[in-house]
Amino acid sequence: MTRQHPFAIAQHGFKFVRNLGIFIFIAIFQDVLDGEWLFPSLFIIGWFILGALLGFLHWYFLRYDLDTEDLTVYKGVFSKKVETFPYVKISGVHYQSNPLLRLFNLTSLHIETAGNMETSASLTLKHTTAQEMENTILNYADNIELTNEEEHVVVEESPEKNTVDYRLPWSYVIVMSATSNSFYAGLILILSSLNRIYDFAFYSFGLNLPLSAEEFSYGAILALSPLFLLPILLISVLGAWVFGTIIVSLRYANFTVKRDGDKLYMSYGLWTTRHIALEVSRIQAIRIQEGIVRRWLGFNSVAFDSIGYDHSSEGLNETVLLPLVRRKETWELIQRLVPEFYVQPTLSHSPSRARIRFYNRGAFLPLLIPAVAGFFWSPLWWLLIATPFLLYLSELRFRDNGIGTVEDKIVTSSRLIQKEMVVIPWPGLQSIDRTESFFQRRRNLASYQISVATDKVSMMYNANELDPNLHPHLISFMQRD
Repeated sequence: MTRQHPFAIAQHGFKFVRNLGIFIFIAIFQDVLDGEWLFPSLFIIGWFILGALLGFLHWYFLRYDLDTEDLTVYKGVFSKKVETFPYVKISGVHYQSNPLLRLFNLTSLHIETAGNMETSASLTLKHTTAQEMENTILNYADNIELTNEEEHVVVEESPEKNTVDYRLPWSYVIVMSATSNSFYAGLILILSSLNRIYDFAFYSFGLNLPLSAEEFSYGAILALSPLFLLPILLISVLGAWVFGTIIVSLRYANFTVKRDGDKLYMSYGLWTTRHIALEVSRIQAIRIQEGIVRRWLGFNSVAFDSIGYDHSSEGLNETVLLPLVRRKETWELIQRLVPEFYVQPTLSHSPSRARIRFYNRGAFLPLLIPAVAGFFWSPLWWLLIATPFLLYLSELRFRDNGIGTVEDKIVTSSRLIQKEMVVIPWPGLQSIDRTESFFQRRRNLASYQISVATDKVSMMYNANELDPNLHPHLISFMQRD
């Protein structure tokens, strides 16, 4: 049995202190304001000592054993626990390292199985040891005899593939930064802090600005001249773009993906470098996503849902297969990387009688609230300038909504703000539900919910405002042999 690298003591101890950071901050905040430093200092030192102690216990009592067929992990200080992971049941292996880990040639190895919603096992190891463990697990899975005992089919080990099938260009990183959530978060942060930025520029640089720091407000700018808003907005957008570029570069720079046999290998990250190996057979669905701005620019992205892959351990909301790709190249790359999910979508879209329901929910009802509330507080009427966008978005929701079956796959398409087309192979389907509200029945419409088994136990995909007569066809598709 082998222990992790001793650096795991510091890593686990720091994680303990970090997770309690808010509690520590609340405990010492008032004393720091009062200028009392003795208690806060002793309190923080005590928590770090406790974290170091827990980190040592975690490292000392966690051991692992790698044999020819499975990985066994021993853990527990008072209550002993033994976890055994047969190689054939391991659905994914990935390792990641930040600059501090790379400084000591270390990496954090994560083992994924379908039995857990989170990472099944996590070990801090030397980089070479982690690679050897990954190769041992994957090579075993590639060479085992399949369970079909009658045919005794053996999967031959494919030769090592050194070329990548897709590499994210740096120019795409720039586009991603201007269309990602990081850009919008940065823009909101800058606009909400604009008065502080103005105050800093006014007093620190002595700039000849039209308003004093005390007079600055959006209302004062509009009263002075609406033209002054233009440079402010341009500077804010530029700052948000820089912020988004930094965040996206740290996360997705050097993104590569390649297909080798039944395995997908992905590598990306500038600050924290991640390497992922995943069996394609564990992927339950792929999602082609297209935001409003990316639609105008002709780009979209591709994500996937799988059994036994914990993307939350990476701080991500989803697992990305293609972070950004031109719309016209999307299906070509899907056919190259995951041909099991390649289709030429043929959808049954919402009938024309459903259009008014999309407009009611997406435009008329949201605009009714500020229109009425504006009689009590007139600035709310400014929200009505969003009318053209909401009408445009409602029309897109109507046009992009649909469901269909193609060969052995079911395809759904929907949009809230971002369009999402989901391709689900028949083996991954768990159930299909149809619901009809009172208002839907009046227009002979229905909503469908597709259930797929993933690492979240069950993932639901919705398709609303469709013909209820599609239900028998979908059920017969699900019951096929």
